[in-house]
This record gives sequence, structure tokens and C-alpha cells, in this order.
Amino acid sequence: MKTKSLVEMLEAVDTTYVTEHEKAAAIARAEASEYTVELISSAFAWVKKTLVSKRISITSTKHSHA
Repeated sequence: MKTKSLVEMLEAVDTTYVTEHEKAAAIARAEASEYTVELISSAFAWVKKTLVSKRISITSTKHSHA
């Protein structure tokens, strides 16, 4: 199931009551929001991956002294 982007959802909304400038501004804000969420998600994934790899290397060094 593919989720729709904010821009796709905005384009499906009746925007006859707003100006083209307001519509363009809303689309720009939606794209910026999607980018920000994607960036934060990628950062969390990187931190998680880094911490898990560090934990694995720390636990393996503890066992090597035994």
C-alpha cells in the first residue's frame, strides 16, 4: 500500500477559494515538512544502527577476555 504525499493530498483538495500563491505556499510548506520528517527519520535510523554496532563490538570484547 503506497501512502500519498502531502502534496498529492493537497492537490486533491478543492482549492477554488484560495489564490495560486497561497496554494503554492501550502505545497512548498508540505514539501519542506516531508523533507524534514525524512531527514529526522534517517538520523534516528543512523543513530540506532551506530549504537547497535557499538553495542555488538563492546559485548564481543567483554567475552574475549574470559
